[in-house]
Amino acid sequence: MSGPKTSRYVLTEEQRRILEEQQRIIRETKVEQEKHGKLQKKCAICLAETESILESLKELCDESGMGVEVLCSLNDRFGKMFKNVIGKSSTETLDLLKRSNRFLEQALQEVHGIRIEAEKVVTQITIDYKKKLSKTISSGFELSFSGLGKNRKEKDNPFIIRINEALSKVSDIELSAELENRLKLLQKRADEISSSDFLENFCSMQVYPFVRDCEFYKEHIDEYEDLLHQYVYLASETETPAKHFVFSEENIARLQEEISKLNQILLAQKEQEYISAAIDEAMLEMGYELIGEKNVVKRSGKKFKKGLYTLEEGTAVNVTFSDSGQISMELGVLDVQDRVPTESEATELEDDMRAFCADYSELEQILVRKGVRTNRISILPPSSEYAQVINTGDYDLRRPVEIHRKEKKKSTIEKKLRKGE
Repeated sequence: MSGPKTSRYVLTEEQRRILEEQQRIIRETKVEQEKHGKLQKKCAICLAETESILESLKELCDESGMGVEVLCSLNDRFGKMFKNVIGKSSTETLDLLKRSNRFLEQALQEVHGIRIEAEKVVTQITIDYKKKLSKTISSGFELSFSGLGKNRKEKDNPFIIRINEALSKVSDIELSAELENRLKLLQKRADEISSSDFLENFCSMQVYPFVRDCEFYKEHIDEYEDLLHQYVYLASETETPAKHFVFSEENIARLQEEISKLNQILLAQKEQEYISAAIDEAMLEMGYELIGEKNVVKRSGKKFKKGLYTLEEGTAVNVTFSDSGQISMELGVLDVQDRVPTESEATELEDDMRAFCADYSELEQILVRKGVRTNRISILPPSSEYAQVINTGDYDLRRPVEIHRKEKKKSTIEKKLRKGE
């Protein structure tokens, strides 16, 4: 019952849960590391911009004598955040990485808030004293509608008030480049409006949708970036060409779908890697030695991995792993050429097949302990017709191998057969 054997090896439910948990931790750690690096860069940029604005505010306060107390408060808050953020290094464990990233996210939000507040103070003091300083940075969210002229009634138009109130809701959001460009376009269009009759349409068709998109961006940008990190990691691990995804509600859903697909592919790959390693370990425990390997890719794209394990010098077990989880084992004599076995070699291999029957049962028992189940597909009986010669030239050998079979003692075969009793 031990001619060529073909089986499908799968993980037990417990071992699969262990593997999935290991892969989850590896994936999330990689994502958090990428996130950590980007947050550090964002914080560095935001700190530099805020420091520059505070310097502009100091110049304005020194000249006007106004806003000194606010400046001191902002400088104090900024100084504490600067000290805490700079030098915040990456950590190794997933839990510490998540904790560090939460801190950086909060710090980024706090520093951004300080910057926005400083911008508003600069704008207000400049308006109060009617001074235009070259270094002053305006918040940029209020539309001027300069095309409506100087008429007070036009400036007090309720739609202008609604528009600026709507835009004030997103003044504390750190916009993407795409939203920044839309804001600039809104400002340009507002300046070109010369009749108040167009304000209602402008408000409902352009300003309100922009505000909604900004609020959606604020609410979902962290989710999108986390998904994007996961997707890029999985695409790399599965050697799948990564698609380009820009921020949008539709693409968030598409990213979730792609992540689910790639994660299943990666888990299947890791499962086969685990099974392959488990078989290597089991064969080693049984006294077999891996002497050669070979990777094969068919025209159809199907992949195979072959391992050559010595039964004794001059004889080996050829184990073929397919990417579908199917594994076959065949015995053969070793040579450096393709040929058919001699009659005496075929007879001896038939004896080895009987002996390997006990070894194969032991192999299955060892694999169960490692969390691998065997579903037998085809177990052919020992027969000289299945005898074959294995060409070692087809393998990457780990060491020189003896290709001439030694004279076997009958007691050796009998000992192997007794293992199955």
